Amino acid sequence: MIKRMYILSLIAMFVVGGCVPEYDYIEEVQYIQAMGHDLEDGEHRITGITTIFTAAEDMLPENKTIYVSGESLETLYNSLQAKSPRHVDTGRARVHLFHEDMAAQDGIFSSLDTVQRNPMIDQDMQVAITREPARDMLETEYAFHVPTFRYLQDVLEQNQEKQMPRTSLHDFMYHYYAEGADPYLPILAYQGDHVKVAGLALFQGDTFVEDISIDDAQIFRMLNEHTDEGTVHIQLNENKGVSFHRLSSNSNWTITQETDGTHVQVDLDIEGPIRQTYGGVEGYKRESIEQLERLATEEFERRMSETIQYFQALNIDPIGIGERVGQNVRGLDIQQWEKEAYPDVDVDVNVDFTIDNTGAVE
Repeated sequence: MIKRMYILSLIAMFVVGGCVPEYDYIEEVQYIQAMGHDLEDGEHRITGITTIFTAAEDMLPENKTIYVSGESLETLYNSLQAKSPRHVDTGRARVHLFHEDMAAQDGIFSSLDTVQRNPMIDQDMQVAITREPARDMLETEYAFHVPTFRYLQDVLEQNQEKQMPRTSLHDFMYHYYAEGADPYLPILAYQGDHVKVAGLALFQGDTFVEDISIDDAQIFRMLNEHTDEGTVHIQLNENKGVSFHRLSSNSNWTITQETDGTHVQVDLDIEGPIRQTYGGVEGYKRESIEQLERLATEEFERRMSETIQYFQALNIDPIGIGERVGQNVRGLDIQQWEKEAYPDVDVDVNVDFTIDNTGAVE
């Protein structure tokens, strides 16, 4: 009995030993951490940033770029591998950049669809449009002690926390597939020796059609999602203005279907402190605060209505008004509604704005 148990134990050891998984050591893998997509001479070209790790303890990781071109993302991945002496892993890329020319001419869905099919991809991966060629933006050495991919990722994530709507691979694909909604992405541009978020790119399907400024993007953001941060400047007249920061907002959309058509109303509660005033605006007295609240409310309502009308004129729906209508009106042909009714539907915007404290006003 003891002999039999001994033999079975030996067999188990050999079986388990033969099933030990193979591991890729970090110095044996070339991880692509960011990818840039450009259209040059009618051809899709990719730049990938990778970090070369060495086994030597006294050697620091080395940043390298790989530049390939081809007709499809699948062949481009093969080209990346062909240029590398190590196994190339694109599943850990944290940033994908698309030059605006490519996004406007060819669209970006086919590339992102290939990316999202990789089971290792993080759905919160950042995607952005670039004013300058994406290759240049990735190959630039910035004056920060972090890898380029990390710097770009931090710029995008920090701006989404403070002033831009949420965007990611998941968000883009959701709005692309949703009936009655269109995607949007941040725009990156050079400013001196660093990169800034320069606005919000608007899409019709997967094609980049127009963009709005950061100021307008913050108005759009409050219409579209709950916010806890944000800075908005209100121009009261030619010489006077006031800035509010750390604005929190909540929007509530009401959709009703009447015999004369669809009625859309959005009610917003916005509050936040004064950051700065200029031109003799007084912000300390109670009557001054009430006057500022009234003027700011009117300005918020005007700018939000103009933003909605601008989207309607472009025949795009980044706010997802059509999706909201489709969720509230039974039996509605949302595609027909988007085509025939959306461009002319009136959206009633009502803002309740409160200055919660004046802070240190200049």
